[in-house]
Amino acid sequence: MAKFVLSAFADEAGTTLDEQIAALKRNGISYIEPRNINGKPILTLTDDELIEAKKAFDANGIKVNSLGSPIGKYPISEPFEIHLKDFHRALEVCRLLGTDKMRMFSFFVHQNELEKYREEVIYRMTEMVKIAKEHGVTLCHENESDIYGQNPKQMRDLMTSIDGLGGIFDAANYRMNNQDVIDGINATLINLAYLHIKDAIYESQLIVPAGDGEGKIAEIIDIVNKHTDNVVYLTLEPHLFLFDAYKGIDKHELKVKYTFNNNSESFDFAANALKNLLNENGYERNAEGIWKK
Repeated sequence: MAKFVLSAFADEAGTTLDEQIAALKRNGISYIEPRNINGKPILTLTDDELIEAKKAFDANGIKVNSLGSPIGKYPISEPFEIHLKDFHRALEVCRLLGTDKMRMFSFFVHQNELEKYREEVIYRMTEMVKIAKEHGVTLCHENESDIYGQNPKQMRDLMTSIDGLGGIFDAANYRMNNQDVIDGINATLINLAYLHIKDAIYESQLIVPAGDGEGKIAEIIDIVNKHTDNVVYLTLEPHLFLFDAYKGIDKHELKVKYTFNNNSESFDFAANALKNLLNENGYERNAEGIWKK
């Protein structure tokens, strides 16, 4: 039986570090996957800014479960060397924030050129996994749109071809591309790292709270629960309100089902939806913040 722990992309709750910490604390979430802090992408923060952020996290009992990096979110046609500089910076950011995991992607590839670039994708990912391992960091691949690992077949290829690569499952990303989420989780379970929690409806292209779409999130969590006895982070990524950094991380138009007055309101709604889903499916939170059946 898995031990589920909640985390979040808190930049969806507020731009400033203080706003993000406040959102995590009022929702009883003690982990963060930092992506943007004080209006700046995480890799652009200075060492001093990162050290101050870590101090603030520590003072408020918040830990970094994984770095929400943009690594691999580049066209495969660009020279690899250009991006290795960002990659090495991301590894240093992991060290400064005290995490041994990094979220990343498998490069933008035109879907009609998948076979043409497959070997290059595998080569680059393998090299980065090796470098990360030397720094004590596990790279964790997210199934994002328009990258090589967009669908379950490609995800399975990455998981079986690259030793040491972790997998992040995102139900909404699969549904937005009309992919089967059960195939997606089965591919990711080859070397599961953790889950991103947001939900979606394919036909309308709407992003919705957990359990309100076609992502079968309760079923997915049960599948994971039976698969492992390890800690599994459920990283909340609401996408229910147009937050400041959205245009920098996603080119899709953000279409949502519900109306909110601000980021804080939408973030709290998403957090409550996830906690209600867990409760309704027999999971309870203990004093250590671990959700178990």
